[in-house]
Amino acid sequence: LPADYSLYVEEFRRCPNATWIMKPYNAAQGRGIFLVNKLAQIKKWSCGRSGATAQQYVISRYIENPMLIGGKKFDLRLYVLVTSYKPLRVYRYTQGFARFCNAKYTNTDVANPFVHLTNVAIQKTADEYNTNHGGKWNIQHLRLFIEATW
Repeated sequence: LPADYSLYVEEFRRCPNATWIMKPYNAAQGRGIFLVNKLAQIKKWSCGRSGATAQQYVISRYIENPMLIGGKKFDLRLYVLVTSYKPLRVYRYTQGFARFCNAKYTNTDVANPFVHLTNVAIQKTADEYNTNHGGKWNIQHLRLFIEATW
């Protein structure tokens, strides 16, 4: 967005009850990320954003029923190095990790970043933030938990 707004509107109308996540394409640490579930929210956001001052955003359908651990949303940080595409050659760093939200997941409170965004820069401002582990599990711990639970 804003260049592909008409494509988004078409998709939104096909899935009118969906929630969407908007992310600036060139930001980090959760800055500028928000969820929307009404076209009016996009219109309100886009007011006054045009021309050279318009920041480009990526919008995608939000996973409304994510896998949860302890009732909390998480994401994976896995690092890979692609050295060739033909033939495909990929190296994966073995020390990935999972980042957790501090608040239990609900899809009704789209404005609460502690429920939906796993970015440490956001989560560390929550009252429930654990400074000992920083809301992270190493990938081996996550794998053991998943294998023992599912």
